[in-house]
Amino acid sequence: CVPYGSTPVERRAIQDAVESAGAREVYLIYEPMAAAIGANLPVTEATGSMVVDIGGGTTEVGVISLGGIVSAQSVRVGGDTMDEAIISYIRKNNNLYIGDSTAEKIKKEIGTALFIPSDEMKKMSIKGRDAINGIPREIELTEKIIAESIGDAIMQIVDTVKLVLEKAPPELSSDIAENGIVLTGGGALLKHLD
Repeated sequence: CVPYGSTPVERRAIQDAVESAGAREVYLIYEPMAAAIGANLPVTEATGSMVVDIGGGTTEVGVISLGGIVSAQSVRVGGDTMDEAIISYIRKNNNLYIGDSTAEKIKKEIGTALFIPSDEMKKMSIKGRDAINGIPREIELTEKIIAESIGDAIMQIVDTVKLVLEKAPPELSSDIAENGIVLTGGGALLKHLD
């Protein structure tokens, strides 16, 4: 699978790498198409299907119809970006350094794309290194804090979805409005992302 926004040079590099690893034949497929096929969407029919594939490094958004990609966009925002946003937010607001694995654990346990006050607020205690005196310290985080910290990354994904929908023909947009959008990839497991 290759990102939709990849250049011919990048696609050739992927193909060369796979061939040098010992593959006899190499077929490249765009990530949105692979995700749509994997989700068992009607990719060959005349109806429009939309896929949002949130991976570690990129998010692929695509509208698929009649066996091809009608409109698509790739944005370099994914699970890793959300982890970095959590690390940065905690360092800035709590003067605490945490690592990548802690940030991912936070995202998986109490991460939410949208904080809804009616929900029971989940909390989590984390340990890190104090930025001022360098000794270990423990703080408590809530879902609301994490929603705030990853808000910009989520909005970039939402803006990309809107951009792809704007480019899609009106007939396909109505199909998508009726059938919905398929969220896939590890980042799609984030609570309230839908």
